[in-house]
Amino acid sequence: MKSAAIAALAAIGAVSAMPSSYASFKNALTRRADGPTDTQVLQYALTLENLEKSFYADALAQFDEAAFEAAGYPNWVRGRLSQIAGHESDHVSLLSSALGNDSVAACTYKFPYTDVKSFVGLATLLENVGVSAYAGAAQYISNKDYLTVAAVILSTEARHQAWESSAVGNANPWGSAYDTPLGLNMVYTLASAFIESCPDSNAALPVKAFPTLTVPATYAPGQNVQFIFDDDHSKTNYVVFYEGLGSRAIALDQNDSATLPTDLQGVVYAVISTSSDPKAVSDDNIVAGPAILNFPFDAWTANPAFSG
Repeated sequence: MKSAAIAALAAIGAVSAMPSSYASFKNALTRRADGPTDTQVLQYALTLENLEKSFYADALAQFDEAAFEAAGYPNWVRGRLSQIAGHESDHVSLLSSALGNDSVAACTYKFPYTDVKSFVGLATLLENVGVSAYAGAAQYISNKDYLTVAAVILSTEARHQAWESSAVGNANPWGSAYDTPLGLNMVYTLASAFIESCPDSNAALPVKAFPTLTVPATYAPGQNVQFIFDDDHSKTNYVVFYEGLGSRAIALDQNDSATLPTDLQGVVYAVISTSSDPKAVSDDNIVAGPAILNFPFDAWTANPAFSG
């Protein structure tokens, strides 16, 4: 759902800074006549918040202050992460209260961190996905009170991500002038990688997970990279990059490889699709993904909003 500010910027036309490819999100994000209800959107949000609550609680139970200090972090880092854990618990309580008997319970999770540093790195990525999740799901909420709650949770998740990236990771907390909204199925695909099982009593969400897409750990802008997914090569596949409100598609070769654009910045989401046109990417032609890519950049690098 566009805000009034975005609609006003779009009306300016040629002089607008709004990426011309904002329309590329139409298929992935457009509200359908059979779209999810407010209850289902809140259940979707609660599913994500349950995951985040468990993620922080489990890690902090494993790693005490001494573990954080041994990993090279100042003694206040664990305290701030404990506060974030409290926020996620509050989000769960608020959404559960709003849903009442329609609440969904926490699932059984498996997170791939192995030490304090990998926990902090994964926390930063999960918070970024949380921002993209709320940005993409907001259009489905018709109740204005619920929309306000979603907005203030989104902004808090963004503060978490910014602090974890900059104060803890000494990295840049943004990618461009715009955060990247993701569709429900894209977000659920990322979340489902950490979910082992959920209670049978939980309501079925109107979402599905796409097949897994992985990228080798070593990649860089301008580098030729192989995208790993199940592929029968019956059609030409394209890797589609989502960055802020921009997107672009690049054809994969017979080895499922493509050269990464040289101007990718920050956290970028990639999916594999049979569509060569980012504006036509939809749930029906996504083959795999998304995968999360991260392209750090320094303070002296130009940081324009991608307008492809």
